[in-house]
Amino acid sequence: MPENMERTPLLEIEGLKKYYPIEAGISKKKIGEVKAVDNVNLTIYKNEVLGVVGESGCGKTTLGRTVLRIIEPTDGKVKFHFDGKEIDFTALDKKELRQMRRHLQMIFQNPYTSLNPRMTIFDIVAEPMRLGGGFTEDEISERVKTLINKVGLEVKHLNRYPHAFSGGQRQRIGIARALVMDPQFVVADEAVSALDVSIQAQILNLLKELKDENNLTYMFIAHNLSVVEHVSDRVCVMYLGRVVEMAETEELFYHPKHPYTEALLSAIPVADPTVENNRIMLPGEVGNAANLPSGCCFHPRCKYACDECKEKIPELRELTPGHFAACHRIEDLKLDGIGELKVKNAAHS
Repeated sequence: MPENMERTPLLEIEGLKKYYPIEAGISKKKIGEVKAVDNVNLTIYKNEVLGVVGESGCGKTTLGRTVLRIIEPTDGKVKFHFDGKEIDFTALDKKELRQMRRHLQMIFQNPYTSLNPRMTIFDIVAEPMRLGGGFTEDEISERVKTLINKVGLEVKHLNRYPHAFSGGQRQRIGIARALVMDPQFVVADEAVSALDVSIQAQILNLLKELKDENNLTYMFIAHNLSVVEHVSDRVCVMYLGRVVEMAETEELFYHPKHPYTEALLSAIPVADPTVENNRIMLPGEVGNAANLPSGCCFHPRCKYACDECKEKIPELRELTPGHFAACHRIEDLKLDGIGELKVKNAAHS
């Protein structure tokens, strides 16, 4: 994190798990479980952007939804620091949860399915205020108009329906809906992945501007590492429901400590057709979360794996201040970050 950033915890995630039961037969007997999120521990600080990356199926979206209790966790705690108090978000009842939801919101991945096609844009953006209560219609109208202008749309658009808008415009509407209650924490789940590149840049710049204006904290879930590098203060790398590495963005991109992070960084495209792509090709497929490999869940695809990796789950430990990784062979390996990859690419050009 930048030196001038306030390191005050906003969310503390402790031992968070989300397991889905596997049932069989007429009696629905439980025969196993899918470990979508497995014992995640994170601290998210005020006014930072925490990027969460990994392959499809690694548990990124489930983590974001479980933190907000859109999906109920199987175990663990999410502590929310609010008004000088520490609130266990996972222990709130329905009434308390509704009162707290205004402070924690989500921007959904698909702008084509996250907006109700039967509601006008005004009603979509105003809905959280109406459900939260305590606002007059005049206050709701003023707030909605202000937000619509902030996200780059016009007030005259408010009586239209979602089908009248492009993907980028719909995502702006989703952002306005997430911010209308003036939240402190926002989960942005693949917020730009469904958009054209030019629109992606606009939405990213908009999110950054709104963060600075409103002192927002983001969990930014994405699979595009170039985007994550651009917007994030810290990056959390997930594999099969577990956090395998976490560090400040520049530190992680230039000095990765986990072999999986090294492979992800090597997949970042090089914008030069004359340069050879030194991509690390991982063998096999992402493991099965219903039948996790023994020991380190990454060992079947890791070229550095040893016998210990196959038998013992590595602990996520702090190697240098703020840099955590879960690998038995950290001290033995010197992995390539994007700096080394650029040097190698330059040598091939």
